[in-house]
Amino acid sequence: MRKLLLLPLCFFISLRLFAQDNVPYAEKALQIQKDVWGTAAPEFKVTTVPANLANEGAVVLARAFSLQRTSKARLKFMVIAAGLAARTSKVTTYHERVKINDKSALEAFSTIEYQKKLDKTTTFLFNKMMDVANTYIGAKIIKPNGSENIVNTGEEVLLKNEQKDQKGKLAIPGLQVGDILDYYITNIDVSETGEGNSFKDNDNLFVLADEYPVLYFSLDFQYSKKVRVQYICANGAPKFEESNNDADDLLMSLKVRNLPKYQSQLWTSPLRQYPYIEVGSSYSLLPARYQPDPNATRFENNEIVFESSFLEYSGFNVPEEKLKDFFGSHKNVKNAPLDSLVKVLYDEWKFEVFCTYLGDELKDISNINYRSAQSRHAAAVMSMMLTDLGVDNSVLLVAPRNSNSLENVYNPEDMDAMILINTQTPIYLAFDDIVTHYNEIPARFQGEKATQLFPTRKNAQKYSFETSSVTIPVAVPDKNQVEENLQVSLESANAQKLKITRVVKEQGELRHADQKLLLPVQDIDDGYRTMVKGDELAKRLKAIQETKKMVDDYTFSFTKQKTDNAKNFTAEIKGQYDQDPEQVQDTKIINAALENTDPVFQYTESFVLNNLVKKAGNNYIIDAGKLTGSFYKLEDKDRKRTLDVYMPCARTFKYTISIAIPPGYSAKGMEEMTIKKANKTGSFSSTAVVNGNNLVITVNRVYTNNFEKAADWPLLTELIDAASNFNSQKILLEKKG
Repeated sequence: MRKLLLLPLCFFISLRLFAQDNVPYAEKALQIQKDVWGTAAPEFKVTTVPANLANEGAVVLARAFSLQRTSKARLKFMVIAAGLAARTSKVTTYHERVKINDKSALEAFSTIEYQKKLDKTTTFLFNKMMDVANTYIGAKIIKPNGSENIVNTGEEVLLKNEQKDQKGKLAIPGLQVGDILDYYITNIDVSETGEGNSFKDNDNLFVLADEYPVLYFSLDFQYSKKVRVQYICANGAPKFEESNNDADDLLMSLKVRNLPKYQSQLWTSPLRQYPYIEVGSSYSLLPARYQPDPNATRFENNEIVFESSFLEYSGFNVPEEKLKDFFGSHKNVKNAPLDSLVKVLYDEWKFEVFCTYLGDELKDISNINYRSAQSRHAAAVMSMMLTDLGVDNSVLLVAPRNSNSLENVYNPEDMDAMILINTQTPIYLAFDDIVTHYNEIPARFQGEKATQLFPTRKNAQKYSFETSSVTIPVAVPDKNQVEENLQVSLESANAQKLKITRVVKEQGELRHADQKLLLPVQDIDDGYRTMVKGDELAKRLKAIQETKKMVDDYTFSFTKQKTDNAKNFTAEIKGQYDQDPEQVQDTKIINAALENTDPVFQYTESFVLNNLVKKAGNNYIIDAGKLTGSFYKLEDKDRKRTLDVYMPCARTFKYTISIAIPPGYSAKGMEEMTIKKANKTGSFSSTAVVNGNNLVITVNRVYTNNFEKAADWPLLTELIDAASNFNSQKILLEKKG
């Protein structure tokens, strides 16, 4: 055991020097370089790659991560009295030695970007709260002949160079395919802020798989005795060896060999499918009675934290209080149908959360559409309001399917929460993004097992809970659907360009991204305000000591963002066709779809695309298969799979493409566009027929489920290949006679 810990301990001891503020940066950098390279494990001397890995783009010969943390209470003199603050010193080093075998890996490792310095220290009168982070890097190249070239880190480029904020980028000159790159990144942080105290702000996550094979990987941690440590070794990850030194510091060490590559990064959920380790620490000034119960599981402790948020503080029920204004009287609220009452309460909550502005939004108005709610807080508040209204409800605690499982919850932040209204036809309330509908279940929760909490109100400060479990339903493919109608013609001024008028209808999970991108902030604000008969913007701004200038600034910013919205349509078109469109015009939102009663988001646009038409003598060849946008093309390495498939959602895509046939021309090649493939995982079909002066292409693509077992991967590949083959199909417009 001592032998395993000897190297990191030497490194930690030498780094205690660097918490001193009076040591120059350059001197610290040289000492760190000496310690990292001088005390590295023998695996960092390896120069050869096993024969079975010779064809890999890169091979990580050795990788090490070490962390040392000390925290203690310090007396701080405030304006009125003295108080305790926690001072945390933390040193981390990431060290890697990698053999570069191809140009792709060479490009990936040719530069290192890092936050060189960040000083967020605050001073108030004679009280100073330190918060400083400095980063030190080193790199050397080992050539095939064994020679070593140390990179001059002084030749970094400062991407940002302010007194308290520096970001650097270091190029690795002379690095070539066949070389070994040995580099490290050391961070030294000293903080007296609250950020040093929570597990969330001191979290380290390690997935035991990588883009490249890893021959040796070590993890070493050292924590002072007053620091609380928690960790999880999930999905079969090995356990740490633990011991204590003479100062009673906790020492944790783990050595792993031959980590595999990610088998695939397509439709996977790494924290469900690969071993991983999560390590965190905190220093709490709270009494022991507020600490986690050592006899409870990690999930139980996190559940208790959530349940403790059921406290009826002043103002928590503002949406509930607005029901009287909406329905006209307390009597009308009491007599309102359940579905109507719950929907209005949910809409009032959404208006309160997403249409309240605090001034910071003026920096970039478009970011408003990308705000999200804190689901655990929102669910607790909604549950308390529903309980007060006498509505039978439960709270669902769920872990997203693209994250850790519920059993492997680490922090409260690893869980989301929803509300289930317990009626014969269940009603779900999700607290997600700005365009989430009433009774819409976000795709990332569908099919997941959830812990169901049934709250009972004892008094305003105390609720009790009964617990059960439930599986969240999965939406069928037609509920997540995209339908596109394209009118296509050769541009009159240049027949090698296509003029396209496109109408798009989207619903379910597939509408969210485009709604947030294309809907002006003003339209969402107006839509929600109308929905709940809410206050005008100026009245809402009074909550933040509104001034006429602030009202004018918001009004101007909203109007300008709406006027400039054509650039968002341009971005959407580029994302669909992977090229910059020309002559984007006639952009219009046909239906904003802010209500679940009218759930299909619909918009239209006209534009011109280049690069899809080639002239062949008097004829034209159109890449008609690309008019649906690009479908995924499987690489050879992805054809064999043992991992289950986590699809984004069950979904349907429909395309109708009408290409105008110019006078004097005929369309050829329709036969190749007739494709039909179907199995239990979904279907793909396409047809092409001439209808009068138009060639009409129809395409239908369906993925039946949001999850498939690995055994059914060959069936999915049939559908993926069918769609990819369609993408490559062309139509010939042949000159008659």
